[in-house]
Formats: sequence, structure tokens, C-alpha cells
Amino acid sequence: FLQMLYYVKDIPATIRYFHSLLETQAKLLIIVVSETSGWEALWRKFASSFSLGNVGSYISSADIKRILDSAGLKYQVHELPSHMDITSCFIEGNKNGELLLDFLTEICDFSKTAPPELKQQVMEELRKPECSEKRDGKVFFNNNLSAIVIEP
Repeated sequence: FLQMLYYVKDIPATIRYFHSLLETQAKLLIIVVSETSGWEALWRKFASSFSLGNVGSYISSADIKRILDSAGLKYQVHELPSHMDITSCFIEGNKNGELLLDFLTEICDFSKTAPPELKQQVMEELRKPECSEKRDGKVFFNNNLSAIVIEP
């Protein structure tokens, strides 16, 4: 399950089903946003403002680990460090920055349509250490993923 469980209606049932299909030496691999990533911080704070509707859900490795623990499944978690340069998000009118904000918020034309207070809050959150780090005058969003390997 590579970056796709966000679009599954019943995640625990889906994991149980595919786990039941594993043969003795097989493994089930789940890759999702890490609980230590900037996505987790953004989603937890702004989920109600970034409504995905019926398209998907905001989940991270923390959610998956809770599901696996409650099912009594054995697993290992491997962090996959990743950073994305979002400096252009902070340059007013920058087209690439606006597109990045659309991607980060999952809202088309976020810069132009979001209420000013929400936009200001998102921009402040993106600068915080929970979301990003500053290096060499640039802002890098923490895009870490988690690879969760489930035993049969």
C-alpha cells in the first residue's frame, strides 16, 4: 500500500483482508506520511479547513500503528527522510509557490480563495519547526514518510 490508504474507506478491514492473504515468507508493505512529518502537523491543525470530502482521509503512521496494535499484528517501522523546498510559498504572487500551497493544503487556488486569517495561520504553521526547517535562507518542508513492514 504505497501512499494509497488515504483513499480507503475501511482501513482496518482492508489491512486485515490483505494480511490474511500473506503466505509464510511474505510481507505487507505500507508507506504513508510519517507521524513526525510536517503533513501530520498541518493535517491535525487544519483538517476541518482542508476538507477532503469523500475523496480520502488524513492518516499517518501513528494511525496505522494504532490499527496494527489493536489487531495484534507484528510490524517494523522504517522512517524515510524527505524534505521539499517550499521557499517560493512565502513569495507573494509566485506561481510555483501558489501551486505548492495548493498541493500542501489540497485546495485549488488556496492563495486566492482562502480566508485571509486561514492563509495567515497556514503560512505561520509552515514556518514552525513541526512542519519545516530553515537552511541557507530556504524553507524545507518535512515530507518524511514511514515504511511499515507487516509480518504474516
